[in-house]
Amino acid sequence: MTIFFNLITILFIMKNDNFEDDESSLNKSSLVTFNVVVLIAFLVLVAGVYFWVSKKNKGEVVFPAGINYLSPNSGNNAAQSATIDFAKIAKSSNWISFTGKVYKYTFLRPKELLPLSFPNDSSESVTFKVSSTPPELNLMLLVETISARNKDQVGKPVEFVKNYYKYFSGLKGLNSFSEFKNDKGLEGYKVTYSTKANTVTTDNYFFVIKGDDDHMIHVANIFPKEGDAVFQRILNSLDYKK
Repeated sequence: MTIFFNLITILFIMKNDNFEDDESSLNKSSLVTFNVVVLIAFLVLVAGVYFWVSKKNKGEVVFPAGINYLSPNSGNNAAQSATIDFAKIAKSSNWISFTGKVYKYTFLRPKELLPLSFPNDSSESVTFKVSSTPPELNLMLLVETISARNKDQVGKPVEFVKNYYKYFSGLKGLNSFSEFKNDKGLEGYKVTYSTKANTVTTDNYFFVIKGDDDHMIHVANIFPKEGDAVFQRILNSLDYKK
């Protein structure tokens, strides 16, 4: 609004210059030139700040759309979680239920760990801050839409899981694959993928949603080694309500 007002003011001054005497006209012309220069400099500054902010934030909160959020199993994530007593949490009775809003998955979580969800995320992902990796790049659970990856794989969960690495530039192949069932009876597959950096991802679990050929529940072990018991308890409490 300020910029628009300045432009109107400048145009008004320029128009009225024609009706002033030569000396006044010269002074106003100089003033107009100065204002135009200042305005252009201001617009360039605003454009530069906008570009910098958009460039800086680009891709920071992008989920299953190309970013490799599958954590390599390097064992170097313990530093950030040094203050979390995973052994105590794993045995605690202070666990509560978490339920998805769109997809009715549910699992138990310890009260000590706050779930992080993301607005307007179609995969309804959720995670916890338990390592040095930014949470938005280290999702624990999300609902995969198969047709968004490959329409030909709808209704073919095994094919989808085995070829999942192809959708991420940092991955190069399937490392391990086996059938899996958790304590709630959800059936699916436990897999790891090899990366182009010659490492292996953490364990990933893909659960079939009965009656829905186009979606699978994807769970990744984002926890450091000392927190594996917490993750396993979460994993085995996972259920899906129709």
